[in-house]
Amino acid sequence: DRPDAAILVDCPGGGCTGALLGQLPGVVEWCQQNNVRAISPSYPGFGWSTVRSGWTIAEWPKTDLEPILEKEGVLIDQCQFAVTGTSFGSPHAQAVAVHFGPERVKALGLRVPYIGRAVSEEVGLPLGQANMRYTSISSNTTVLGHVAGRAFMAACANPAAFFDEPSGIQKAFLNCLQPKALITIAKLNKEHEDVMQCLKNDMKRGVVSTGQGWLYMCATDTLLDHKFDVRDIKSSTPVVVWYADDDEDCPPSHGAWLVQEFGAKYRVFSGLGHVGAAFVDHIKFLKEVLGA
Repeated sequence: DRPDAAILVDCPGGGCTGALLGQLPGVVEWCQQNNVRAISPSYPGFGWSTVRSGWTIAEWPKTDLEPILEKEGVLIDQCQFAVTGTSFGSPHAQAVAVHFGPERVKALGLRVPYIGRAVSEEVGLPLGQANMRYTSISSNTTVLGHVAGRAFMAACANPAAFFDEPSGIQKAFLNCLQPKALITIAKLNKEHEDVMQCLKNDMKRGVVSTGQGWLYMCATDTLLDHKFDVRDIKSSTPVVVWYADDDEDCPPSHGAWLVQEFGAKYRVFSGLGHVGAAFVDHIKFLKEVLGA
């Protein structure tokens, strides 16, 4: 909280809350030692945040982040800040860089990132996330959307179990979307137990009040249709991209495209899948972004 602290705005991954950053091994101590002030908001419907259907990632910096930064004195003091985003948080971080511009965003860090549907289709990339085929409107107004949405919400009622002891339904769901995920998760639980325990604890916190955050997060009008163009990020903004060549969630081609598009510093993980590349060595990632 020192007035000369470097400011970091962190956009957590899908299913996670803003509390996760402070739980990852060594991050709080590192921030204190290096005079870094971290601000990490939760998305609508996760943790104790208010449920809100139909929100778009393009709007989020204005409707959600700006009031937080105003309350924290960041906007009042005209401070610059670095912004990071992981997985589902990566398009949020991109939107922050577009919204505030290089006058305020001094660096952008993306882990296991993906880009929105419109740009990915235009440049010939696969969809960045699975198309769940319902919207925040249809999940409440149509039979198909209602069934798909509620089935997905039921599968995610205990999301931490995906990384511990998944049920038969959860195993089938994982095997459908990410065939190698269970093997990779078992490896991470063995080799990075501390990181995985933090993730499990936070995902339990994510559904403490409701599971509707998952329902609206995975609606196509939020998950895929971001309503902004990542190419509007100014070339003067330093970018760091860490992605995995074996990612079954966010396609590696999206990370590679971002590296090429922005001339980004980058690291490519192999053998740790989406989750490992999202959280392992996070202090090293923060150092690289803040030093960019």
